[in-house]
Amino acid sequence: MKITYLLLVLFLWTPFCAKAQKKPFIIEKQLEVIKKEPENSNALKFLCQYYLNKGEFSKTITYAEYMKNIADKSKNPSLYLYSYLFQGQAQMMSGREKVAKKNLNLALELATKLHNDSLLCSVYGNLGLYAANIDTDYYRAIQWLYKGITLAQQNKYQEQYAILLANLANIYYLKKDKAGIKYALESYELGHRLNDPYIIYTGAINTAYLYFLMKQNEEAIKYIHEAEKLMLENDFYDQAHTYNLFGNILCDSGEYVQAIEYYKKAMKDKQAAQTSSIVYAHLGYARVLMKEKNYEEAILLLKQGLAISYARANAIHRNALYETLSTCYEQLHQYHNALNYYKVFRLENDSLFNKDKERDLSEMRFKYDTERQENMIKQSKLDVMQKEQRIQQQTFILIIIFIVLGLLYYLYQRKNKLYVSIVKQNQEAIKRETELNRRIRELEQNGKSGNAPEKYAGSSLTDEKSLELFRALERAMREEKIYKDNSITKDKIADLLGTNRTYLSRIINEQSKQSFTHYVNSFRIEEAIRLLSNPQNDTPLKAISADLGFNSISTFYNLFQSVVGMTPSQYRNKVLELQKQQ
Repeated sequence: MKITYLLLVLFLWTPFCAKAQKKPFIIEKQLEVIKKEPENSNALKFLCQYYLNKGEFSKTITYAEYMKNIADKSKNPSLYLYSYLFQGQAQMMSGREKVAKKNLNLALELATKLHNDSLLCSVYGNLGLYAANIDTDYYRAIQWLYKGITLAQQNKYQEQYAILLANLANIYYLKKDKAGIKYALESYELGHRLNDPYIIYTGAINTAYLYFLMKQNEEAIKYIHEAEKLMLENDFYDQAHTYNLFGNILCDSGEYVQAIEYYKKAMKDKQAAQTSSIVYAHLGYARVLMKEKNYEEAILLLKQGLAISYARANAIHRNALYETLSTCYEQLHQYHNALNYYKVFRLENDSLFNKDKERDLSEMRFKYDTERQENMIKQSKLDVMQKEQRIQQQTFILIIIFIVLGLLYYLYQRKNKLYVSIVKQNQEAIKRETELNRRIRELEQNGKSGNAPEKYAGSSLTDEKSLELFRALERAMREEKIYKDNSITKDKIADLLGTNRTYLSRIINEQSKQSFTHYVNSFRIEEAIRLLSNPQNDTPLKAISADLGFNSISTFYNLFQSVVGMTPSQYRNKVLELQKQQ
């Protein structure tokens, strides 16, 4: 689950957070200061930070804009920087993604120009949040977080370093990557060394989630109880996040009634919780209902979660909502709906899975861990290095050679693992899609009538006719495989369906969100994946390319690689390797 919004908003004044929530009279004092001194920048910063921590984003934006007005008069660049940063964070949390990105970019530009490393750490962290929450780009999010971690380490900003580590652990949880446990534990231990209740809380809750991911629920419970105690004592924001984990653990244990109570408790926290926490509560609640065979009510909850996700411009967990909806409809034997939601899930999921990004992330993580280890070694052996300089130089060269060789081997293994993962995902998806299509065809055959197909060329297309025409087009593509004609055109397909090219283009754009060429090529690539996923198929690639309607094999190669992430020959080789292993 997601708490990264909460983590980064405290960057500017972390030590103040717990006290400010315990003692609201401090706010009254600051408001009195503002009445007497309307341009008191310290009081304005305090109010912005307080309301940001409390989730009152409209008030945060109001005071941040007032701060900008003061900056316009005084030409104080530092005030501009605080204003941009506060506005960017609050706008991002309230779903105003475009203006949030603009303000965060302005903050980045100004913090870099002013060499304000402390606020630059915060900017990097918030850009990471934007990449994760708005773009659902976890790889880019981790890049920003690593920048912030490196800068915080260099300047010995321990509080910011600990919070960034917790954020990093949370992103790894969202990626379902257990490697995040070391970052969560380091953040937790640093929180205890600093005796900071908020950092202990963030470290503990992230550690608990990662132990849950590792299916070590007993360990998770130890940390979540400590996190809950600190959360209640300090009235920390986004308590739904903690309740969701309780619900997850209880659901795993078969305690469905108690799990539902925790999910309901999380859902009631709408105004004081992150969007992703509320969405995840809907998802968790729905999964419990599915275990109880209550699919209709589960569907309602999942659709509510989707509505919240889109309304607040937060894409976290959206792909899981679509996949679960597909499963619900399949259990209800509503295969059209199941297939439609599964296709959307595939699109959402594929956007999170990219070979190049995974490779960059592996290199980045390896580099970060290596550099951190080297720094620790250098610090502990500084005196020895001065006395034995020549030996150290030789050792350093050997270490570099070892790191390079290790990195090359690691990247090779990672790429191989990634390719195998792509092949397995496609093979499983092909099996499921084939079964859904088979059931749909059976239902359609049972319900066929003798009516002739309706013509669409001479009438306006209603929503019902548009959908029927698109279904006819889909059948022609999937059953008659008309895309195999290398001279296929809009006019040919329009004649086949009894319509005209204008209506046909419009239907394809509306229903598939693709151009005619991309639409046709998507079927060709899907068929190529099916053929190459069969280890018994030894048809030459050039023949496959021609049979699928491609005019040149280079076009086929380029399109296949851009969609799948590897060339057709690499894909076929991995399929054969998997067969040998079985």
